[in-house]
Amino acid sequence: MSIEISDKSVLLKRFLMVGYGLSEADVDAFTKILGSSEGKDVDTISEELGISKSRASIILKKLADAGLIDKKKSSGTKGGRPKFVYYVSKQDTISRLLRKAQELCSDLSNIIKGL
Repeated sequence: MSIEISDKSVLLKRFLMVGYGLSEADVDAFTKILGSSEGKDVDTISEELGISKSRASIILKKLADAGLIDKKKSSGTKGGRPKFVYYVSKQDTISRLLRKAQELCSDLSNIIKGL
């Protein structure tokens, strides 16, 4: 049985929403960062998702706290508050996602066995 690409993205989105308690906007931000080779900053995520910068900051913090993204200081920062670029360490993130999927499947199996 083969799963279509659109079905795969729906399954991944649902997994992220259930497994990490993410909203649709959180998952959209994650996929934007995942698809970027150089990472994204708050301004870019805000613009691409059509949300406020403060909402984008909250989403990025939530993703970072969940271990799905990392951040580094932007090299172009000149005085004032530092700007950060958010990126995905693909190998680390894949490992985390696989562990979370195994945990959820195990938990679900135990629940089903207990019915």
